[in-house]
Amino acid sequence: MVILAVLIPALVAGLVWAMYTGASPEGGLATPSACSLLDQDQVGAYLPGAVADGGGYQCSWTEPGRAGERLTAGVEALPGDPPSVEDAEDEYDLRRRQADAPGTAITPLKIGDETFMACAAPPDGGPGSCTAYTRVRNVVFSLTFESLAVTGARDPASSVRALDAEAALRLGGSGG
Repeated sequence: MVILAVLIPALVAGLVWAMYTGASPEGGLATPSACSLLDQDQVGAYLPGAVADGGGYQCSWTEPGRAGERLTAGVEALPGDPPSVEDAEDEYDLRRRQADAPGTAITPLKIGDETFMACAAPPDGGPGSCTAYTRVRNVVFSLTFESLAVTGARDPASSVRALDAEAALRLGGSGG
């Protein structure tokens, strides 16, 4: 009887914690919406006054009146509720193989469980675009920062790297 008195509150506390953190008892994260990966202040530090467009699995931010820079977030739709870590690992591996194209520089990053950044050589000599793909447990997401050859354009590699670290931290992964 004493054992039940100790185990039942511990079990209830564990279930409450899992529901509070958005995780399943197995440690999986609930699939987030793409727009929830970053808050307005985080986006605004790179695209001041940017407005979000989209929802669900895709979200884009652009600065009003400033053509040439855009941030796009995507969350991979995986089976299960929550998805399995194995499915997330498979999806991440697929994205890594797809990114390995001629003229694309691939850089591994220490963010989340695994991350790589793919930067395409810009055709017009401008800053170009970089996409980071990140896996945090059972969630795979991408952030793409595009900069055209405009005055004051931000470096897409440093921008996407910093924003990706912030998004991973919001999901509960290491942003280092």
